[in-house]
Amino acid sequence: MISCDVHDYFEIVCMRKSQITITLCSDEKISGEASNIIADNKREEQLTIINKGLITAIKLIDIAKLEAHDNLVPEHNFITNISSPEK
Repeated sequence: MISCDVHDYFEIVCMRKSQITITLCSDEKISGEASNIIADNKREEQLTIINKGLITAIKLIDIAKLEAHDNLVPEHNFITNISSPEK
């Protein structure tokens, strides 16, 4: 589980359709447009990212860092480190 505060960051980037780069706990980086938060069949939440027409779904608990960038409003660009109590 992730905290409500962290979940809010994901909701915000999806609402704004922000360009984001996420860093997974494995240090892999994925970039694209934040699209939606969905639940899989195990009720685990996933962030969907669109990049060049391809949709990728990433479990929220697998994300270590979220960066929103290239927004027209400078205050909408941010970086947040995400820590999961289970990791």
